[in-house]
This record gives sequence, C-alpha cells and structure tokens, in this order.
Amino acid sequence: MRRICVLITVLCLGVTGLAVAGGNRTAGAEAGRLVLQGSRSVGADMTASFDMGGYTPPSGQSVAINVDILESPDGPKPRIIPGYPVTSLVFETPGKYVLNFRLNQICKTSCGGVAARPLMEREETIEIAP
Repeated sequence: MRRICVLITVLCLGVTGLAVAGGNRTAGAEAGRLVLQGSRSVGADMTASFDMGGYTPPSGQSVAINVDILESPDGPKPRIIPGYPVTSLVFETPGKYVLNFRLNQICKTSCGGVAARPLMEREETIEIAP
C-alpha cells in the first residue's frame, strides 16, 4: 500500500511538472505592454489595457489580473474592476497613486491545484487632478 501511495505522489508531481512546463511557452512578456487611457481626474473613467502582442493563453488556461495599491493619498481607495484585456479604474481622491499591475496565466494542475505563471508586471505612478 505504501508503494502505491509513493507511486501516486511521484506521478502527480511529475504530471504537475509537465503541466507547468507545457504552460511555459513564450507568452510575449517581452513584447507585452500596459496602456493607460482616459482622463486623470477625480471621478473620470480610466482604463488599463494589457497588450500581449497577440498572445492568447493555451486552451483550458485563463488569465488573472491583480492591481495592488502601493501608495495613495488619504481617502477612499480607487474603484478597480479587473478584466483582461481591459481593467477599469475610477479615482475618488486627487493625488499621487503608485499601482502595481500583474497579469498571470492560470492553469489547473493534475493533482487538483492551481499554478500561476507571471506574464507581465508593471509599476505605474499616476497623478490624479481634482
């Protein structure tokens, strides 16, 4: 019984490695860019577009967007609606914001887990006018 458990564990680890390795195809991270558009004023709609140079995740995999607020003025936090390829942002308080945008490719592993592979990460400083 112990040999079977060890064998199953080894197989799961091996298949997980293959699943992650299979997801390591060139994702265009070198060609990827983040484009910020819209008025940089309080209450205005602003968008962050992720351009991966035509790259699409392999079948069965998806993309996750994370926007971390590293620095912001006192007051309400910005409203952020993550999405790929476009994320929506609305700032409620004027001032300087430092945001970290992360784009990850997500795939399921054979043992029921999830693996994330970074595709793009950018830190942006945004000045919001009153």
